[in-house]
Amino acid sequence: MSRLFTRGIHLAPRLALEKSFSQNGIKGLMSPEQFRLGWIEYQDFLTKQLSMKTVDTTYENRSPMAIAMSCSKKNQEADIFHYASQAHNNHLFYQQLKNKDDSINNIENIIKPQLLNNIKNTFISLENFKNTILGEADILSGNGWIFLIENENKELKIVKCNNDGTPYFYGKNQSIDLNTTFDYQEYANIEKYGEKIKNGVKDYSLPLLCINVWEHSYLLDYGVSGKGEYLENLWDCIDWKVINSRVFSNMES
Repeated sequence: MSRLFTRGIHLAPRLALEKSFSQNGIKGLMSPEQFRLGWIEYQDFLTKQLSMKTVDTTYENRSPMAIAMSCSKKNQEADIFHYASQAHNNHLFYQQLKNKDDSINNIENIIKPQLLNNIKNTFISLENFKNTILGEADILSGNGWIFLIENENKELKIVKCNNDGTPYFYGKNQSIDLNTTFDYQEYANIEKYGEKIKNGVKDYSLPLLCINVWEHSYLLDYGVSGKGEYLENLWDCIDWKVINSRVFSNMES
């Protein structure tokens, strides 16, 4: 009796406005060349590498998110984790972008009331939230990601992920850059993470908003000193309807 095998190849998902962005760029944020570099070329590279790394493994037919969450607890699979986490994070980022338009002046009317109230309760105001999350992105040294996450208690937090960190597991979010000096509190956090991992504590973080500060996401258009300008422009090109769809209450339905 013969057995049937299914081969799995990881492919970059298509964005709703990908054709337009590829031809015209994202108005107010990036040129067509920058978009093609940061999304089409980089995502293609990530998924091809992920396909090669996962061939003949149990990860072959799983999504990048599922692979990253599984590999995050296995140090011997760090290379697979890298491509899976990057592919998922990069998709979260580009999926939430839109052309700059007049609706940026009515953001509070677009954000779901539940989410808007949560932002104001946590960060005092939408403007203060903007300054806080973009400030965290601006001071991150090197490459990485900044996430607004919602935890199991529906509390909002900003999570900084250096390099290829994931927002789904505290033990691999890489919020502390071990290549630099860190203080006692950060050392205590590392110890705390170790205890949580040893005790099998689960992480229910759900990313709502993703800020990409990998250099290939802005360097072509903004140059080596243009990170701040890129972040200011980025805020005006966030599609809050996509962010609304990521809120936990929607995920339950």
